[in-house]
Amino acid sequence: MVIDMFEEILIATDGSDHSARAAKRGIDLAKVSGGRVTVLYVVEPVVITDVSHNIVDDVVVGMRRSRMKDAEKATNSVEELAKAAGVPAEKKIVEGYPAEVILEISKGMDLVVVGSMGRTGLTRFLLGSVAEKVVRNSEVPVMVVQ
Repeated sequence: MVIDMFEEILIATDGSDHSARAAKRGIDLAKVSGGRVTVLYVVEPVVITDVSHNIVDDVVVGMRRSRMKDAEKATNSVEELAKAAGVPAEKKIVEGYPAEVILEISKGMDLVVVGSMGRTGLTRFLLGSVAEKVVRNSEVPVMVVQ
């Protein structure tokens, strides 16, 4: 059966509605294929320029803390969906640039599942910039969910 080839599925989430729909599809696919999911949230680095160092330290720490909270919330939500479906799930929260990290972690996976647009709402026609980069550069199949 063709579906058996999706044993290791990477679900990239950012907490957006699009990524929530993608997570549901990825979990459904893992359930019917007897597979497992890795839930990935990539925390983008905080970049601030042209302010004093004292302010930068406080702002960076606060922004990083906020982003990590978002990451925990998003990955916990997907993990709960997977558990409810009886699908084994592993969470990963990684700092870096989303497309690059997704592409690196996807090596060895059977499928990558991403939402068509992320939280920023920035789009390149029908695909968000992260989804587009992943689709164009992935070594494994990518499912993009709207």
